[in-house]
Amino acid sequence: MPAGSGLRPARLAKSRRVVIVARGLSRRTFITAAGAVGAGGLISACSASAPAPAQLTPRRGGALTNVIQAEITNLDPGRSGDQPSLAAFTLIYEGLISYSPDLEIRPGLALSWQQESPNSWTFKLRPGVKFHDGTPFNANAVKINFDRYLNPPKDQVGLGRLALAVLDRVDVIDDMTVRLVTKKVDAFFIDRVADACGGTTSWGFIISPAAIERYGADLSKIAVGTGPFKFVEWAREVRFVAARFDDYWGDKAYLDQVILRVVPEAEARAIGLEAGDVHLARTLNPESATRIENHPSLKTSVKTTTRSLFIGMASLKKPYSDLRVRQALNHAIDKDSIVKNVYAGYAQRMNGPSVPGQVGYVETPGFNFDPARAKRLLAEAGYPNGFSATMVGPKGAYFKDFEMQQAVQLQLRDVGVTVKLEILEFAQFLTLLRMPPDKSPLELYLDATGGGPTVHWIEQRYGCNFFRPVGTNTAGTCYPEIDAILDQAQKSPDESRRLALLKDAQERVSAQAPSIWSLATKEIAGHSRKVHNIHHRRTGLVTVDQHTWMET
Repeated sequence: MPAGSGLRPARLAKSRRVVIVARGLSRRTFITAAGAVGAGGLISACSASAPAPAQLTPRRGGALTNVIQAEITNLDPGRSGDQPSLAAFTLIYEGLISYSPDLEIRPGLALSWQQESPNSWTFKLRPGVKFHDGTPFNANAVKINFDRYLNPPKDQVGLGRLALAVLDRVDVIDDMTVRLVTKKVDAFFIDRVADACGGTTSWGFIISPAAIERYGADLSKIAVGTGPFKFVEWAREVRFVAARFDDYWGDKAYLDQVILRVVPEAEARAIGLEAGDVHLARTLNPESATRIENHPSLKTSVKTTTRSLFIGMASLKKPYSDLRVRQALNHAIDKDSIVKNVYAGYAQRMNGPSVPGQVGYVETPGFNFDPARAKRLLAEAGYPNGFSATMVGPKGAYFKDFEMQQAVQLQLRDVGVTVKLEILEFAQFLTLLRMPPDKSPLELYLDATGGGPTVHWIEQRYGCNFFRPVGTNTAGTCYPEIDAILDQAQKSPDESRRLALLKDAQERVSAQAPSIWSLATKEIAGHSRKVHNIHHRRTGLVTVDQHTWMET
């Protein structure tokens, strides 16, 4: 097969707790208040990474401040794939290949790649690349990294072990050539690798082998990659700083420095932009977006993303082990009302385990809003008067996550389910999510995904072989028949057959209702008009690269 081609699927500090119990507030009152800015408040979108006006010449220099909504959790790509950490990783690290904004696979540290057989891929590496510590990049560096990701210490979450469950080995062919051999035929393998290089996860980033040997576990606090910026410092809850890497293999960065600051409140991020204290901010609220758009010194960017928010259920525990209960909770949620009134139209409903924009996405019927049916199903399951539950989630980590959880809380109350909402700091929330399902205290919880390849995503969240801590199956859901369908899809050489199998799998997962399907967001970012060539990704991440520059 020609280089760069292959089987492709269809494109289609201290913890703080806040407990909230809905009392004396109707769902209508809450949603009306939360959506004071209606759909009529839509703003015009500016294209991310749009070229600078012709009369302006890019200049070198300047320190850009980008505010993120939650703290970076870890600087080791093998141990953390959350969005705040990815904001740092994308400055420092690179992978073999990556996705373009339109989901085309493009070169990175690999110049070309070729599928030699149904279960092996050969990558020709980019010569003349150095890590930030001066170590040369070569095939041995790739092997060391992939072997490390595949074999993390038992007490660590291993993102690579999860995502590369199909990988058998990495062979060094010569100094600039590696072969990746899979355990079985996987038509989606090249998508997994591309997605792992800053798409929705991070296990594909390549770390300096010398740094791996020197720092060991301290790689959680320092970063040494090949990217256009190099690590300077990370002061938790204060800032992360990266500086231009002058020995970068490609175009040298225009910016002198990039500073990441944590600002949890969306309105505070907007105020920072207006005051000129920051240059770039993501996950702004619709309530402030019009203000930013009309500001003479600021611009907005709106991106329809694959970032989905939904409610997980502990399927190993009663009452969530009963399919009727899970289906009832899905029928209880008015997704269209939440999209319109909470998100002011900056979201779209989610009917199943994937959303438009994900590789392999297929539309599924989902569950219509039907409170009467929800009550009947609860009664059939033995809960005619409903039940009480606790829902756990963060505030400010995702676009209107708190307001979305409140809306779900109120709508569940309307069918007899009384929910206590417990809000945790993001790091503590992630710690709970990563507990094995049979030991986890969770009942209902906010869940989210950046939208990787559909087959990979369903495996992660709902596969029988991916319970935490090995994978990301927090609920304890397990459907062997769906696992078998996904396995067939991976092995099929026929694209139409793969799509049909993925459709079958998505419809089955949707019907089993392991989660309360909710919505995918349209993320709003704002930036100074003096900043050019920002990158607003399909996952919602807003970042910069070597081509980003600032006017004086």
